[in-house]
Amino acid sequence: MFLSLFADTRERFLGTMIEDVKTEVYFDGACPLCKREISLYKKLDKDGIISWVDISDCSPSVAGISRNDLSKRFHVKSKDGEIFSGAEAFFNLWRELPGWKWLGRLGKYPFIVNLAEMLYIKFLKIRPYMQKIVAWIDKKKT
Repeated sequence: MFLSLFADTRERFLGTMIEDVKTEVYFDGACPLCKREISLYKKLDKDGIISWVDISDCSPSVAGISRNDLSKRFHVKSKDGEIFSGAEAFFNLWRELPGWKWLGRLGKYPFIVNLAEMLYIKFLKIRPYMQKIVAWIDKKKT
């Protein structure tokens, strides 16, 4: 009898631990462009199923990746602990968000992921200029 009580408690504890594991999104809160995009995603995450990690407020290394490397590309850590970056990270995030799951499901097609990654790499080249424009717009609002 005692062992069965322990087994029930253990199962409930392990079940709670598994339920508490969340997808982690690493973003640069100091980047005005990133803040805007993440703000949109956070509004969709009404149930709090995602852990939002602002790397500008973190230690020099998060999830075994340097803050410098995290700030260069978008990163997501899945519930099973796998870390994705770039287009794959976006597809993993979108799979979790209400209204965006259909877009996330496109991530199972390598052709689409590869095309999205090529476009993301091109975006990364113009991102610094876009950040300046967004920062300027934000400054004008205040």
